[in-house]
Amino acid sequence: MESLVVISKVKKFIKDQGDCNTSANFFEPLNDDIVKSCREAALHAQKIGRKTVMGKDFNLYVEGAAIEEVLVVTSKVKKLIKDEFGLSTSSAAIEQLTNRVQTICKKAIENAKNDKRKTVMDRDFSAPTTL
Repeated sequence: MESLVVISKVKKFIKDQGDCNTSANFFEPLNDDIVKSCREAALHAQKIGRKTVMGKDFNLYVEGAAIEEVLVVTSKVKKLIKDEFGLSTSSAAIEQLTNRVQTICKKAIENAKNDKRKTVMDRDFSAPTTL
């Protein structure tokens, strides 16, 4: 599966937020989580009869998600949703995914620091159940 996250921007986000480096292994579970979230949101949109995946289709919706920089590859997210479900994707969906990536990264930074490490690794990943 192609990466739906902008790896260089996520690395920068982690560096800026926690002064941590990032292991290459961190990106596989992060990407898998974003793919799963896209699929779940698309299924939700289909279930209620919409032709567009919106921000509110994501299970951890945050009203007015404050993002400074998009951390997902918008064209790849839209392609995944279009190819697999035949649906369009709103810009709010991209904001929700970026918010999810930010939340995951902040928790991973915390996990790494609790283990007294300066490198975020795959074992620091945890899928958020609440934001």
